Amino acid sequence: MKKWSAAVVIFLFMCLFPIAAQAGVVPSIVLDGVTIEQRSGAPAENVGNAVLVPIRIVSENLGYQVKWEKETKSVLVQKGSRSIAMTAGRDTATVNGRPVELDSPPLVKQGTTLVPLRFVGEGMGLEVGWDNGTKTVSLRTAPPVAEQDEEDEATTTLSPSLNAELQSINFSSNRLMITTSGEVKPKLSTLGAPDRIIVDMPETTFSESFIQGQDFSSDGSGSIVVTDSTVVSKVRYAMFSHSPSTVRIVFDLKQSATAKWSLGDNHVLLVDLTASNGESASQPALPTDDGKKIVIIDPGHGGRQSGAVSISGKYEKDFNLAVGLKVQALLQKHEDIQTVITRQDDTELSLQQRVEMAELNQADLFISIHGNKFTTPDPNGIETLYSRIESKTLADVLHTHIMPVAGLKDRGVKMVSLHVTRETSMPAVLLELGFMSNPTDEALMLTEDYQERCAEAIVDGIIEFLGL
Repeated sequence: MKKWSAAVVIFLFMCLFPIAAQAGVVPSIVLDGVTIEQRSGAPAENVGNAVLVPIRIVSENLGYQVKWEKETKSVLVQKGSRSIAMTAGRDTATVNGRPVELDSPPLVKQGTTLVPLRFVGEGMGLEVGWDNGTKTVSLRTAPPVAEQDEEDEATTTLSPSLNAELQSINFSSNRLMITTSGEVKPKLSTLGAPDRIIVDMPETTFSESFIQGQDFSSDGSGSIVVTDSTVVSKVRYAMFSHSPSTVRIVFDLKQSATAKWSLGDNHVLLVDLTASNGESASQPALPTDDGKKIVIIDPGHGGRQSGAVSISGKYEKDFNLAVGLKVQALLQKHEDIQTVITRQDDTELSLQQRVEMAELNQADLFISIHGNKFTTPDPNGIETLYSRIESKTLADVLHTHIMPVAGLKDRGVKMVSLHVTRETSMPAVLLELGFMSNPTDEALMLTEDYQERCAEAIVDGIIEFLGL
């Protein structure tokens, strides 16, 4: 009986030993054929299906600039024009300003910050491989991309597949703002009975992201219902022709008007209206002699970018838009403020497009509205984020107004590197108005009462900051 028991123990040990040994194996890291020496006190390790490495390896061995903010547990990795921003425990990062989901978020272990090596390497343009037999990560500097010669470039330019793609449409204060992937030269015309203005965009198609982010009707058209204009009741858009490819945009008018177009930076098309009586029907958000302050309200995410998904399956993008529209409606009651909202529906916009909208309008301040999320349901509360020191006063004022009416945990005002608050030139903040991953926060955030209270507090903060 004792022999039998000993045999069972030996059998179990042999079965379990490979697993225990594998769990303790420190992965090797090889960069361009050279093995990176790791410190015994802070080596790389396997976490789930990912290899996480200390940020020291990223900075010292890979040569990237690494900034670590202890208070927010955030990491910013930079090299040249590339940048990656991550936060310990958070499963969303940004690569060159674009949000990306993480399979394994960074973590802090025994005072050492570990980041996912494959994610960082590929984000910085390295070729990353994994040998499961030797538990080795191989990193290779990607070969330079061959430059296209003039003949190839000329041939490509003639390709009919390179039509400009319409990426977003926004209408505010009688100004239509369209972003495209290339230069367009629109053709404007008018129609009567009823009054309409037609904007045809030759050699233009809808981008796939725009199509997926819009609610097109059965006839293939979409529309923006306008509520803040005495001139325009609706803006409609559709493919007018496929050969040649032409996008048509139609203004349904409340009164006769004319339109003129101009091109902004980065392929942004602006169409402004003028009433038939000679007065400017358009109120382009540009500095004027009347002293109006220009405020950009930015409901985060949209389209395919749902943002956080709450514990009951609700989308952050819908919460952001609901609060943003309420803020816009309240601000429109103030004669000293001109409001521009980056999206009025489920439109998908890139982070850079939001920045460009603020810069084109020469805004006085920029406020991005978001809901938060974590990998566990425990974290809760509100935090106000900014990236540049000149934005801190705005962040403090807004946070002071929001906290008493929200009734959630105060997570403070924090300096974090975020694209929309970093790349804008005016005071800019990002508001995280609760955690959609927390059951108590989520239940409150989805109520009209909470959204209205937050909107009123945001407007009160804007009024105080602008000194109106």
